[in-house]
Amino acid sequence: MSWRPIARREFADVIEGRSMRAGMAFVAFVFVAGGYVAGGSPSGDVARYASQLSGLVPLVVTVFALLVGYRAIVADRAAGRLTLLLTLPHSRLDVLAGKFAARGTVVVGSILAGALVGGWLVSYPFGTVDGATFVVYLGATLLFALALFAISLALSTLTASPRRATVGAFAVIVAVLFWRNLRGTFARVLDALGLATPAGGLPDWALFVYGAEPSLVYDRVVEGFVIGRDTGAFLGPDAPWYLGAEVAVVLLLAWFVGPLVGGYRRFRGTDL
Repeated sequence: MSWRPIARREFADVIEGRSMRAGMAFVAFVFVAGGYVAGGSPSGDVARYASQLSGLVPLVVTVFALLVGYRAIVADRAAGRLTLLLTLPHSRLDVLAGKFAARGTVVVGSILAGALVGGWLVSYPFGTVDGATFVVYLGATLLFALALFAISLALSTLTASPRRATVGAFAVIVAVLFWRNLRGTFARVLDALGLATPAGGLPDWALFVYGAEPSLVYDRVVEGFVIGRDTGAFLGPDAPWYLGAEVAVVLLLAWFVGPLVGGYRRFRGTDL
């Protein structure tokens, strides 16, 4: 057997929940509302749309993607359904792939539906939408969402306790939401160690480490390729190449692939 029957059953179970449908509708609404606001003037375009949503998308997508995925494996494991499922001719890879396909479709579908309507609202009645730029924005946003979803799915493979998975998901949400506020703290620590710049800021290598957090990586991709920003410590003309938007794309891919591979290896070797 393959992962497809698992995916079909999982998808039906997930969207059956009222809270999940409400979450999907809210995520779509955020992207639609951004398009409505950005399209309300003749200067409305994809860059304006991305700017309107820049402060909200990392928050909404992070919370939604983590909540969709963090119970995917551990809930079935705790209830004994996972052991029963593996008595059928399914491999553990089939289980993980089916869960990823079903719940990932929920994440991608919610964003895609909202962004497509939002993009149309940007162009109507005054604005304009460049197709290539919109595809770049949509691709970056979906990759960011799938990266956070991959992290949540990996968390679900790490423990047999739903409570621990919940704590882990909440910790990731808090870390992502507050990470960008810690730049000053990192600078003060490095300054105390004699590693800060003469002005008391973060040196380039420390900026790279600080900026490798998923939402900051996503910000650089959008700012560099969609908004066209070329100022600041990361995207300015004096910034080293490894702080730029091109490397940020690679980091975003790594946040997607790394947790999936690590989660599968953990799941494959776990004694159920």
